[in-house]
Amino acid sequence: MTYFSTPHPVPAVSKLGAVTIAIGLLFDLVEHTLVPHLHDAVVAGIPVGEHAAHLVVLLGMVLVLAGIVADGVRTARRFDRQEGSPRHAVR
Repeated sequence: MTYFSTPHPVPAVSKLGAVTIAIGLLFDLVEHTLVPHLHDAVVAGIPVGEHAAHLVVLLGMVLVLAGIVADGVRTARRFDRQEGSPRHAVR
């Protein structure tokens, strides 16, 4: 059985990241379309609320990537070890 032949569930951290991205995109849509930014604080020409929305999306992307990497490391450790042999066996 190879690594690619078995179905793998999506890691929980990646699911959380996907939900965070969806919330951030909704927040971003609201900030760009519905909220008037006439007298808001501006950083680099963009209102602070829009920066916050973009930060939420970025955080979601980091969570998705962290979940994928953590799952890959965990899976690689599981397949590297031979079944029934101790991790620090003398050969």
